[in-house]
Amino acid sequence: MKLSKTYLVLLAAMAMSIVLAACSDKTTGGNNTETDEKNEKTAQGVTDEEILIGHLGPQTGPTAIYDLVRKGIETHFEYVNENGGVNGRKLKLIAYDDQYQPAKTVQLAKKLVDEDKVFAVLGNICTPCNTAAKDYYVQKGVPMVLVNSGAKEFVDPPIDSYMGSAVFNYQAEAKIFLDYAVTKLGAKKIALAYQNDDFGKEFFESAKEAIGNYPDAEIVTEVTFLATDTDFSSQAKKLENANPDAVLNFATPNPAANLKKAMHKIGLDQPDYIVSTVGANDTNLFELAGKEVWEGTYSGGIFPMPETSTNDEDVKLFVERFSKNYPNDPATSFSENGWAVAQVLVEAIKRTEGDLTWENFLNAFYTFDNWDGSLYAGVTFSEDNHYGLTSMFMTEAKDGKIVPITEPITIDPSSGEIKYNE
Repeated sequence: MKLSKTYLVLLAAMAMSIVLAACSDKTTGGNNTETDEKNEKTAQGVTDEEILIGHLGPQTGPTAIYDLVRKGIETHFEYVNENGGVNGRKLKLIAYDDQYQPAKTVQLAKKLVDEDKVFAVLGNICTPCNTAAKDYYVQKGVPMVLVNSGAKEFVDPPIDSYMGSAVFNYQAEAKIFLDYAVTKLGAKKIALAYQNDDFGKEFFESAKEAIGNYPDAEIVTEVTFLATDTDFSSQAKKLENANPDAVLNFATPNPAANLKKAMHKIGLDQPDYIVSTVGANDTNLFELAGKEVWEGTYSGGIFPMPETSTNDEDVKLFVERFSKNYPNDPATSFSENGWAVAQVLVEAIKRTEGDLTWENFLNAFYTFDNWDGSLYAGVTFSEDNHYGLTSMFMTEAKDGKIVPITEPITIDPSSGEIKYNE
């Protein structure tokens, strides 16, 4: 059969399309050498003049106290930029308010990475929020630096793009608090109070497992609550009926303060009250709970308290700069946390010596070996250790201050062995 000229032209066009498509697959696919080389030399959020860094956390709502972290980060970035930036580049923070709500966190994470094109994300707040967005960040490969959660899932087993926790690991902290209550405070009857979310449950499960190491101690009751709860009268009554020697409360600041107020209201002041570091290690708690109510509360710390470290030059610089920018906010703990995580990020960027790809940046963390150039006592990373922090000290609320009452206490994450440097 004789083919028409028009039909032959169509066949030729179709053949050419197939050839072009095949060539396109070879030159633009995942194995394209030219594209891969370009990606190795560049990273999103980086220009010759600027580096974009993202941050998510509550700026409004019942947990808005954590916005002090953002303010601490911004203050340190401002200080660095005034002194020439990092390897010639200025730092810019892009921060959004997720109101401690995981669904909002996921939406805003996509905005930071896909629309704002940040180079890295720093110090994100809230365990359940970070959990909700974790798979997305991992898929995108964007570096997550010092997430503000002590949950094990972010550091163990190590994730290539996740470097460290800005707070002490929750499981390790719960074990240290329990050990301190039993061996140092002499508590035999332990009550566990915890925030009923991923954050609180990790503490609770660790403490409940560890109680088996103390044959003379027992858990006499457990109470739960939500981060948004304000009425703690029923929890306080349950604690009163159990008559514990110590109450270990694994909570964020507002519920930690509200439970203590409810206990105080019914005269339940005799148990030792030990609260998770992220929920207590800030002088703002004296205002949230009331000075008399919060007095004597135990917690933990991972960097020096400004009110008790007046001769520390690094702490003095932090207090001076933060107080200048935010005169109505406390220059302590949460704001100090923001300054410290920014210090670690800046040091890692410096160690890339200007060659700022994601790969070089992440590898730079493996050069940290008990680095003491930040407010943290020491920062260590390796390919097998993405914790960053393994030492803390106990604190007590005294006369409006958070006072260290022990030398550093170190825990081996793998064995759970606890050592007091006395």
